[in-house]
Amino acid sequence: MVIERSLVIDSTPSFCQARVLILGVGNVLFGDDGFGPAVVEALLNDYAIPDDIYVMDVGTGVRKLLFTLILGDTYPNEILIVDAVDWGDQIGNVKIISADQLPATKIDDFSLHQIPTSNMLRELQEHCQVDVNVVVCDVGELQQRIEPGLTDLTAQAVGTASKKIATKFSLEPL
Repeated sequence: MVIERSLVIDSTPSFCQARVLILGVGNVLFGDDGFGPAVVEALLNDYAIPDDIYVMDVGTGVRKLLFTLILGDTYPNEILIVDAVDWGDQIGNVKIISADQLPATKIDDFSLHQIPTSNMLRELQEHCQVDVNVVVCDVGELQQRIEPGLTDLTAQAVGTASKKIATKFSLEPL
């Protein structure tokens, strides 16, 4: 008598299975470009994150993660990207925008100094039915040399952004 056993392993990454996915984007080695990772750190340190919300510092690797999401068959209900921008607004200005409000210029290009991969975010929103929003902080022109640490205005904006996110998702302070 032969007994067959099959082992089915769900290889879907846990971040794909979350109801909400919060991604901090940026390079902490280039000053204010580290805004996104700093917000993620503040959220993880200051708020109770429920099991259905996945918070991750993706550094400069957001494109690979977005590809994984687009190619999969399981999606979060909402993705929130947190990133630094230079849009000519007041330095430290934080706002939440929808993916369809992202500038349409250079959407096929990827730069560490612009909103990452706008076309992929729109693809997730339009074709995968994922609500995609972006928390942006205008930091002015990003420095081109290695110099870790946020400027004072951007550091203050980290608190503003984390509070906006906490309010949006009803996160309880620790």
